[in-house]
Amino acid sequence: MSSMTASASPAARAEWTASVYRRLACPDDLLSFEVRVEQSDLMIFAQRPLEAPALGLVLDARRQITDYMKRFPEFAVSLTPLPPDATAAPVVSAMLQASRKAGVGPMAAVAGAIAEYVGRGLSAQSEEIIVENGGDVFMRSRRRREIALLAENTALVGLRVAVPSAPQGLGLATSAGTLGHSLSFGKADAVTVLAGSAALADAIATAIGNEVCKASDLQRALDIGQALGARGIVIVADNHLAAWGAFEILE
Repeated sequence: MSSMTASASPAARAEWTASVYRRLACPDDLLSFEVRVEQSDLMIFAQRPLEAPALGLVLDARRQITDYMKRFPEFAVSLTPLPPDATAAPVVSAMLQASRKAGVGPMAAVAGAIAEYVGRGLSAQSEEIIVENGGDVFMRSRRRREIALLAENTALVGLRVAVPSAPQGLGLATSAGTLGHSLSFGKADAVTVLAGSAALADAIATAIGNEVCKASDLQRALDIGQALGARGIVIVADNHLAAWGAFEILE
């Protein structure tokens, strides 16, 4: 079995946290490399070095988003879903669709949407591919993988869970209300979501995280996540753990 890590990184210690979870991320069957473009900071695991095509995909994904923001400035700031747009580029379309399903603003899905765009774009050159973008992950793998949840400042830091094989691809996302620079109206230490796409996982993690302020909110948050289309959910809040679905808790 091989392993990788998803984490919600704190704004004040983003660089430190990134170095921690990326040191812990070590699939033993894949090569690793990083691609960084402005705010996009991706760690990629693949069967061969693909830095050049990965960089091109990141640049293209960012161009799609910035071009759309120029046309529709509300896309960058809305906290609620925006109408469908048949003319939107693929990354933007994924963000709009995920945000409508989860009932959040489209930027809640941006990291996951970029991760998946890059991962699917590289899939023709690497059957096994994992793309992590700020704790949001696209994974296409025939192997079961492990992830370690870095719910810092809790008794559950370093919790490991197993993720089922995903030959067609799936998404993982972690959101936090107590740490990180992403906007959240809740106080969860970590909300990790497994979904059919990385954009949807990202959006659902935000939606669930908004609902968790104390341990008594956990069951309702699990119910909400299931209704929104999550395949698996792990929530750490107030030193309590709640889990449902395709995740297998390892420790």
